[in-house]
Amino acid sequence: MTHRTVRTVRTAAAALALTTVFALAGCGDDDAGSPSAATRPDKLVVWLQPEAEKGWPDLLATVNKAFTSRTGVPVEVQTQQWDSHLAKLDTALTGRTPPDVVELGNTETTKYLAAGAFDDLGPHLGDFENSGTWVQGLKDSCTFDGKVMCVPYYGGSRAVIYNTELFAKAGITTPPTSLDELFADAATLEKTFGSDPAFSAFYLPGKNTKASLAFVIDAGGAIATQDGGTWKGALDSAEARSGLASFKSLVDRFSTADRTGDESKQDATFAKGKIAMMYGLSWEPGAIIDPASGGDPAMKGKIGVFPMPSRTPGKTMPVFLGGSDLAVPANSPNQELARQWIAEYTSTESMTAIAGTGLVPNTTSLLDRTPPEAKPFAEAAQQTFFVPVAPGWATVESKGVLDRLNVSILTGKATIDEATTTASTAITETLNESP
Repeated sequence: MTHRTVRTVRTAAAALALTTVFALAGCGDDDAGSPSAATRPDKLVVWLQPEAEKGWPDLLATVNKAFTSRTGVPVEVQTQQWDSHLAKLDTALTGRTPPDVVELGNTETTKYLAAGAFDDLGPHLGDFENSGTWVQGLKDSCTFDGKVMCVPYYGGSRAVIYNTELFAKAGITTPPTSLDELFADAATLEKTFGSDPAFSAFYLPGKNTKASLAFVIDAGGAIATQDGGTWKGALDSAEARSGLASFKSLVDRFSTADRTGDESKQDATFAKGKIAMMYGLSWEPGAIIDPASGGDPAMKGKIGVFPMPSRTPGKTMPVFLGGSDLAVPANSPNQELARQWIAEYTSTESMTAIAGTGLVPNTTSLLDRTPPEAKPFAEAAQQTFFVPVAPGWATVESKGVLDRLNVSILTGKATIDEATTTASTAITETLNESP
């Protein structure tokens, strides 16, 4: 999966959070860990994606200043781009001048972990604040064969975004707390507004595989399992098929979205006021009212959010948490300093500032620090899942295995049993291919 750039961050909130933070450990007169003049490198090179300089530049500047003051080593942040950074990283990792710290999307890490391209952080986990409470969906992406080789950075959660005005007109006063209640509310909305062909009680494009997989996990299913080093696709299990049946029922009954399309245009569609609910990311409420994103400012005040409810009443459906991680290349000559910089950049104080932007911090202990409008997304992030941590998983996605699964069952080209058998076979073969 290509890591999707976060389009809306609240720099004002981050700036406010920064006014009370950064009594960083190690600052002041304590120069423990500072290299001697003879061994001090000219600089520490950090590769970050654009979100840092756009969303929390003051945080980044403060950390860098404190780090340089303590160690005497300047930090050079080199901003990368999502569409080209992996090719550059592959070249850098085989050269003599790799970056000292690199940011990757959490679905991009596995092949590098498997190749041993990053420093094993296991012996140093105690140096990273909140390592014992890292959000599971991010921690999983940093763990391979029992080794932790990167540090969770931040994430973007998913939840149900709904039109409060339509809910009120349909007489629905509280969000659903179970999947059965969600179906019942969707039926009420359909009965109230369904005469309009543009209306969708729950807008869900066919290729939203992070939604369909959430149904699978919620039903007790799995994407793939590993036994003795061998992977086996698991979407053909009874549990996974049950979850996909619920997903298909929701789409069949209540969605007017394209069964063969993705969610890239759902913000602009929601902004037209004819969608009651959709499954979206934490930045999307902002996009719905932003004209630059195809949104409509008239929707301001009409947007609510609640976690996708589970089939188990009172619980929330596990959510795929897309996000970023920070790693230290194994051939960096400055690994100790790189670890120190990451520790400061992901400290409790730093994560509090990032939580203030509405994003998910790397620790469950700070999920309550998000702004009020982002709290449902943070609540959803309490229950997360991740794709199989296998070197071949990126190939599964690039081959479109999951997209074809969704489209085939939603368009009637195959039954759920047929489609999941095909998908599981493809996953098994791909994950067990020799590198």
